[in-house]
Amino acid sequence: MKRRRDPQDIAVFTRNHRKYLEEAADVSARDPNRIIVFRARSKWVTALRAIPVGASLPIYMGAIGGTGEVEYEAELCDGQIGPRRGDSKTETLLASVLKSTAEEGLWEKNGKTAETLYAIRACRRRSRPFPITSLVKVSDGQPISPDYGYSYAIVRTHR
Repeated sequence: MKRRRDPQDIAVFTRNHRKYLEEAADVSARDPNRIIVFRARSKWVTALRAIPVGASLPIYMGAIGGTGEVEYEAELCDGQIGPRRGDSKTETLLASVLKSTAEEGLWEKNGKTAETLYAIRACRRRSRPFPITSLVKVSDGQPISPDYGYSYAIVRTHR
């Protein structure tokens, strides 16, 4: 599906573990339309509401503990707030996690469950990474800090 051009031209920024980003890029290289689901410990309400109906949003990803650059990008295409075992959407999304994270469930074993499942597709490593500080948060017009520690931010699309 093509992303509808929004006059605000927004995207999402997040961080994840490099090994998961690399695995997602490998999976997407074989099948760019395959959905890959990640978990987050915070509620991605604003991000999921920003996805246009029937479309997707760009999602920029930096590696946790990485270089401070956006090294990967994909399309944010779906998600669920407050996933619960037995719920049909939760189970459908969990069926699309990476092989390396399949045993994590909703993080029940780690003491704090996932608050959001977010689905991406077409993940790829950028040929030209760019500094996360060049992304501007929609909420306050400020650039993302090099040590940004929140789960995600709505940002202006990188040009």
